[in-house]
Amino acid sequence: MDSSDLTGLLADYLSALSSGAPEALGFHTDFRGTENGALVEIGHGLWRRAPQFGGINSFADPLTGQAVCMGVVTFEGGRPQPFAQRIQVRGQLILEAEAIVSSDSHGHFADASHLLKPDIIYSAAVPADRRVDREGLRAAANSYWEGLEQSDGMIPRFNYRCDKFDNGAKTTNTLRTLLSPDAKVHSCASALNDTRAARPLARERRFPVLDTELGVAASFVVVDFHPIPDHPRPDAGAMYMLGVFKVVDGEIRIIDEIREILPLKASSGWWRQDGESGSG
Repeated sequence: MDSSDLTGLLADYLSALSSGAPEALGFHTDFRGTENGALVEIGHGLWRRAPQFGGINSFADPLTGQAVCMGVVTFEGGRPQPFAQRIQVRGQLILEAEAIVSSDSHGHFADASHLLKPDIIYSAAVPADRRVDREGLRAAANSYWEGLEQSDGMIPRFNYRCDKFDNGAKTTNTLRTLLSPDAKVHSCASALNDTRAARPLARERRFPVLDTELGVAASFVVVDFHPIPDHPRPDAGAMYMLGVFKVVDGEIRIIDEIREILPLKASSGWWRQDGESGSG
């Protein structure tokens, strides 16, 4: 399947979730699905909640047979919630489905309403002479997770225009963070530097989509943020995230993260005991 086929199947998957009709799709006999790290059988979980989706921005990788998206999900009578979905396809059948549904819609580090109008920078093709190869995309995304784990903003290469968005909220180079628990204005680099007290551990790193034409790397990770003595924070726990990175000239140009906070040391459910990812 090519990229358009994969993103089309992802759109069909979301449509089937909305209508609660799994019979509209073809599932592999070895299908496995999770929501926020918990196993979910076909016809359960989101299938029974009539979710409505908005602002969906999708990316695909024919070499891994996977597609991911980020956007917003709304349930009847509820508020918009940040949302991410991954599927993996084998043949024409859906083999895996992984969803993140965030409970954090609005605040200093979340604004789901902004996800309804995704940034068109992600869909812009990178000129051939400014692209990096698949390994370069993977290395750029991985350098961010490594910089987070090491609390060292010098590890990733950030473009001077780079900003980061958490659950839709702009969290770098903005005065809104002065009112947050950080009480600071951060750059992308300083935001990483300032995590040291929480002793972050960026584990279960996966890279299901590496699109060299768009310069997009989509990566899943679980990051343990440990409680800080004498400075309680609402984000202590295991931060389960989809990170989407735009990479131009080998530098990270923009970052979006969709995340939900799980109990400390929780798993995404997609990391095998041998240390290899179940999804690339």
